[in-house]
Amino acid sequence: MGPTPGFEALEISVLRAGDHVWLSAQSRMGSVFAVRRPVPEWKLPNDVTGKTIDTPSDWLTDTVRHARTDAATHALDVGKVLTDLVFGVPDIVTLLQQSRGLARTTGTQLLVRVLAAPQEVCAWPWELLLDPQRPGQFLAMARDVHVVRSGRSRTYPLRQTPIEPPLNLLLVMSSPLRSGPEDSEAPFDLYAEKRSLLSELRPLVDRGLLRVVVEDRPSVERLRSRMGMQRRGFHLFHYLGHANPDGLKVEQDNGRGRLLPSQEFALLLQQLPDLRLAVFAGCETARAPDGATDDDPWPGPLSSADICVRDACPMVIGMQAVLPFRTERLLTRFFYQALTAGQPVAEALRLARLAINGDENSGDPLLDWAVPCLFVGGSEPGAIIDPEAKARPEPSPRRVARRIGIRQGELRFISRLAELREGVDVLSGQTTARLLHVVGMPSTGKTALLDRVLEELDPKIAHLFVSTKRLLAKSDPLHELCRLVADLLRDAGARTVRPGSLSAGEWWERLLDDLTEVPIAIVIDDGDLLLGDEPGASDLLAALVLLTQRRVDARLGVAATGELVGLTESLRASEVRTIRLDALSWPEVWQWIRRNLPTLTRYPEEDLSRLYTDVRHLELWEQLADLAARNGTFEPQDLPILVRQLGVGAVKPAAQASNGSDFFGAESGVPEVDATAAAPVRRALRLAVAGPFTAGRREEIAVAVTQCAIRHGVPGRVVAGETGQGESALAELLPQELAFARGVPSERDVCRWMEDAALADADILVFDYGNAVPTDAQNAVIARLVSDGRLVIASGDHADEPAYPAWSADAFAVGAVEDDGTLTHETPYFPDAGKPDIYAPRTITGTACERLVDRPEMDGTTFAALYVAVAAMLVWATDRDLTAHDVRALLVETATPIPAARGDTAKQLDVDKALDCARRKVIVGALGSDALELGQLLAETPIRPELAVPLLDDLVADGDRIRRVVRNGVEQYERADTVVGPRNE
Repeated sequence: MGPTPGFEALEISVLRAGDHVWLSAQSRMGSVFAVRRPVPEWKLPNDVTGKTIDTPSDWLTDTVRHARTDAATHALDVGKVLTDLVFGVPDIVTLLQQSRGLARTTGTQLLVRVLAAPQEVCAWPWELLLDPQRPGQFLAMARDVHVVRSGRSRTYPLRQTPIEPPLNLLLVMSSPLRSGPEDSEAPFDLYAEKRSLLSELRPLVDRGLLRVVVEDRPSVERLRSRMGMQRRGFHLFHYLGHANPDGLKVEQDNGRGRLLPSQEFALLLQQLPDLRLAVFAGCETARAPDGATDDDPWPGPLSSADICVRDACPMVIGMQAVLPFRTERLLTRFFYQALTAGQPVAEALRLARLAINGDENSGDPLLDWAVPCLFVGGSEPGAIIDPEAKARPEPSPRRVARRIGIRQGELRFISRLAELREGVDVLSGQTTARLLHVVGMPSTGKTALLDRVLEELDPKIAHLFVSTKRLLAKSDPLHELCRLVADLLRDAGARTVRPGSLSAGEWWERLLDDLTEVPIAIVIDDGDLLLGDEPGASDLLAALVLLTQRRVDARLGVAATGELVGLTESLRASEVRTIRLDALSWPEVWQWIRRNLPTLTRYPEEDLSRLYTDVRHLELWEQLADLAARNGTFEPQDLPILVRQLGVGAVKPAAQASNGSDFFGAESGVPEVDATAAAPVRRALRLAVAGPFTAGRREEIAVAVTQCAIRHGVPGRVVAGETGQGESALAELLPQELAFARGVPSERDVCRWMEDAALADADILVFDYGNAVPTDAQNAVIARLVSDGRLVIASGDHADEPAYPAWSADAFAVGAVEDDGTLTHETPYFPDAGKPDIYAPRTITGTACERLVDRPEMDGTTFAALYVAVAAMLVWATDRDLTAHDVRALLVETATPIPAARGDTAKQLDVDKALDCARRKVIVGALGSDALELGQLLAETPIRPELAVPLLDDLVADGDRIRRVVRNGVEQYERADTVVGPRNE
């Protein structure tokens, strides 16, 4: 063998055949061939769930995914097995020492190239080989040695001449929509990772060493276009996104994901003839698919990295486990810093490994450094850039922005990915929409979302973010808005008119003409105040309406708790994009935890979800992860103790008052509504519960109902008490309780409880109480509650005669059914009265609702009524445009018919069907007179994409309400009829 420039090579092959492994080694110092060795036996710890792990590749995946701090000792054990296998052969360890000495003599480094086959052997973590000269240290971290993987074949000529700067890097980021609940891949915050990676690379770009092109909607067509348009082509390719051993995820034109097989991805990369290096930061791109057999022809199943080395690129870095994002950022920063400084690829990767291992969060005792694998296809992993060539620095773009009266939070604490993408598209002018309307209840994150959208805009887009409160605090609010916009235009380098003697309205008209010169995004917070009576509010609204009617390079964003009809009525449907926000759901929190806090994934998801009621901010989850890491036991029973250390979980005490009217304070009350026109609820639902088995258990009820919401895919939590400042919830559990301590409460006590609950603005009242004699007082109170838009639910335990107040015409009476679906003998059906209105299971033992009551092993209408109350709350939270009457009707309409006595038919609650019906109505209602793309439609609804997409497909398949159309090559959805609902008129 001739000398290798920059490296002294030692080739090692490890090939399994039957029950043995055959080893060979070769360098300039000699050769060793066909050494027969037994297949290693692995002694591996169980995974975090206690299951047995059979292979070292599965052990490494579990260790990295869950940030296991006990990894160091086991890593040495695995490394020792690999080292004994290879360097336990005296001739091979001697050849290593001789080749290492030769490298020192010639001033080069030793390159150990491992060719391992078949797939099982290739998947062993060869990066954990120990250094025979330094026991207890890994060979891949040694200063004079590099451990790389040899590709099994190569089908293209090599190019190794260094390139003059800048290197062209194509950064591909793929996080498509989830296709359904069975899709377990957690979408990641694409824009956060894009911003982080570009920030890491910015110094190299500013120095003229690197030119970065980003593709964040990577369909096959867009990738081909990107590759073909780049002058000088791309020298580097970096993929960040979902992948598995069979291929890498790309997007379809409709935003859905598609797994592109590794062979087809390699064909794409063949469009880049001068490609020197590909980095696949996707999951398990260095692992081959499972299912290999001894009969597979050579070379057997290959990983994505191996296939690309064979067909497209001489050097590929793949991942043998899921690399956490924080580690990905470290890898990107230090690897590309070293690479653009002229370091060889192998040395750049070693320096990145050292940086990862020395990091406070990602380093020892974690094994993140061992995840990247460098594959080479016959070439040497030398320098790509000429270190002697002179670079030409490029000026970085200057961001022009103003934020007035806006509180900014941490950007990383955002987990609304579909909404974020839609917002960026609108405010950057990539759609025909002129107005981005963000609608949601207080504290659902409207301000934070818009702040994050502005942060992700191209730096060339100037933006203004101002609160309506700040504008209205000025003597002339419109003049203040004009001043802010004029200052922004001047900062962006545009010429703009001075006010002079112009009125505020005239100045605004002139400024609109200047908005054709500079792309600008104007975002208004607290938009509800535009409809108020404060001086200047109407002028501001009129000015914003005028802005949306002009064909300028400005886009408007407005946040409000409800739709601002005065702002949208003059616009076509295609010119408005509405994003509806609900409280952050548990799946969104869990996805964020999986991608950012791997430490917490050592706990079962179900145990963590029980904390969702009290741990209400992503910042607190981060603090909990730190406490768990310091605690080190990772026992689920310790979680409540850790949560108490955060200072959360204590219910905010209610103000002492004679009735419920003061509990939430004057400002949070809902105005009285006319009995004939009950309005939809635009705040957290309020639930009042009374009964002998629920007294004193508000916190347990809140947790149990939250768990029910999680299981049924309804976003938000139920809180016991008032929602705190800056918090959001789908429901609040009121403190009003009915005294059962001295037996059955009096009629007066029952009426007072209902009135107090109404004064506290309860939306759903459910109580376990009844007697055989109706009273005019109770009937009058219930009638008034229902006419005010409240849902009154009562257990209908009556045996052979009616029970009141359940039998009142306005009450929603609930009966119980046995486990076999038959009616219990205590609740026969009365067809003449139509009572009970609905039936539900008589017991909640073994369900998420078990903690609702003191003795869940009991059964009867008490528990059936609680079932119905929870179902009503979930349906109402799904569609906030419903009234109490609508919710009641929907529960009955979707109930399952069950046989009653004498051939009659009663109705049994079907929660899933009711939620399905409500969600379908929401999806259909989101479509107005204009067609929407998938991402736009999902942003219009608060339903999670993994639930909404399958329902949308079903609606299209039915063909009655929605149809799928393709216009100008773009897939869209539109109403199959011409009827436009009230929300879209």
